[in-house]
Amino acid sequence: MARFIKSRKKSHGTTPGSLIFIGSQKMDKPEIHLIFFNKETLEEKQVESIDEIPETIPEGSVLWVNIYGLQDTELISKAGERFSIHPLELEDILNTDQRPKVTENESNLTFFLKILQYHENTGRVTGDQISIVLSKNTVVTFQEKPVHYFDPVRERIRNGRGRIRNSGADYLAYALIDTLVDGYIHSIESLGSSMENMETEVLHITQNSILEKIYRHKTNVGYIRKSVFPLKEMMLNLNKTESQLIQKKTTTFLKDLNDLTTQVLEAVEVYHNMANDYLNIYHSNVSNRTNDVMKVLTIFASIFIPLTFIAGVYGTNFDYLPELHFRFSYFIMWAIMIVIAIVMLFYFKRKNWL
Repeated sequence: MARFIKSRKKSHGTTPGSLIFIGSQKMDKPEIHLIFFNKETLEEKQVESIDEIPETIPEGSVLWVNIYGLQDTELISKAGERFSIHPLELEDILNTDQRPKVTENESNLTFFLKILQYHENTGRVTGDQISIVLSKNTVVTFQEKPVHYFDPVRERIRNGRGRIRNSGADYLAYALIDTLVDGYIHSIESLGSSMENMETEVLHITQNSILEKIYRHKTNVGYIRKSVFPLKEMMLNLNKTESQLIQKKTTTFLKDLNDLTTQVLEAVEVYHNMANDYLNIYHSNVSNRTNDVMKVLTIFASIFIPLTFIAGVYGTNFDYLPELHFRFSYFIMWAIMIVIAIVMLFYFKRKNWL
């Protein structure tokens, strides 16, 4: 399946809000994990169905529901009913090609983002869809498969470090998004390091393997660019929101997250331009190498043109050619040809053609 756009044949012609999974199935069976916490207590467990999730959350407590696997549309539909998620938002949750954005309604805020990973062994960037639904005391995350991106957040909850156990669901949602953006920086850093390490090769080698590396990096940067470019618009909308779900003390962290997003976008642009520069340098090197070859061939042709002229004149079939009967004519002809070649080489050298 294509990385840059997913097939929408299944959803073609359907009504808006239809729950159709768009993407590739990455799990055999969906899983539902719960983390319920407040300042004093913490409970983690895995449940089999949406019906097992508590319906009421005490004031001051936060419930984090993590749903892995999006192929079960019935499960997603039940989650939508349980947490009052709009059908259009559910449709976007099931679309693994959804661009990053934030939507807002009376009961929740929904964030659509990507999980990006750069695999050094394959030299390829892969991405998974993640949706984060924030309501009053609940955060629901929808993921294509279990990943370790949010493990640092889980450890902070378990250990009671930082503000997360003393804050509301909005701060948990911020922490999750902040972790994703930090992951973008890590992926871009790894990809950028690989690109910068091949600078010497690009400048001095014109083999096809270098062109393949440049093209692979350019494709990876393009994929990251597509996945993170809408983040700026998303962060601007989030910082302007007047939703009651975002507490005033959390807005300060959102502004910092906006600055971090700007840093991500700037880094992506730098490596995007670097990939284009590498490609231009490679083509320039190939062109220069071709010009060098043509220059050498032209010089040799220029040298042999007068020599061919002399040989042509000397080898004509005239009855009267006095030099033919001179004892040293052959040696004199060679001497003249060698002198002409040396003079031309010296001339080319002075003109910096060699």
